[in-house]
Amino acid sequence: MRAISKEKREILVAAKLRGEKEATIALWLGITVRSVAGVWKLYKAKGDVSPLKPKGRPPKLGKAEFSKVVDEVRKAPDTTLKELIERLSLPIQKSQLSRLLIKAGFSFKKNASPKKPAKGRRSEKKARMA
Repeated sequence: MRAISKEKREILVAAKLRGEKEATIALWLGITVRSVAGVWKLYKAKGDVSPLKPKGRPPKLGKAEFSKVVDEVRKAPDTTLKELIERLSLPIQKSQLSRLLIKAGFSFKKNASPKKPAKGRRSEKKARMA
């Protein structure tokens, strides 16, 4: 669901004040009747067409702290998440830091572990033929 632009909200309120029906307004603006009703209800309650502030818990890392993390990753891209958290004294878990870095466009590489010899009949057969 996308937010309705301020311009559309203002048009909606003006049309509703003129006495237009919600279904007609929704058709004109290309939005649902329920959205029209919601914006109108908000306008009646607040007297303004601006949307409500987003709800939810604020992030633990602010923009300044996250920019420090990004700078640190750019300086030393082979640093592990655990090392980053310890070095910068971050108040978040490794999983959260991982999600934030992926969202910022960073990827991670897995450590290349040595290949283990294959087990089974095929590997034994290959070893005998060689």
